[in-house]
Amino acid sequence: MKISFRNYQFIIYIAFLALSAVIFLITTNDLLINNTVIQDSGLTLSSTGDWIYWIFALSFVFTLVFAYLVYRYIDDVKNFKKLSEGSSKQTFVKNLKKLEKIAFRLGPLFQEQLQKSKEKWNVR
Repeated sequence: MKISFRNYQFIIYIAFLALSAVIFLITTNDLLINNTVIQDSGLTLSSTGDWIYWIFALSFVFTLVFAYLVYRYIDDVKNFKKLSEGSSKQTFVKNLKKLEKIAFRLGPLFQEQLQKSKEKWNVR
């Protein structure tokens, strides 16, 4: 099996979400809260000057984007399992196009699971 981004996308999304959230919290503290305990620990970006406003804005946007991507991935996995592990062949066939799109977005592992489900229900 070849290495694909889609095999590791959830881990990548979580890592970037955590990184952007931490940077967002640090810049929020520097700009709005001014908690001296956090600043004394060395977690500050105030030395970046006026760039801190750009870092604040970008970290906020990246936090929102990666939170959405994590949510969408979890929702896709939930929908895929619900539709592929159903007890009705009619429901499976009716949602086959949707399952194929979800499996493509989720990666090769889910495409293999879809193929096994197709074989189980004798669908081409």
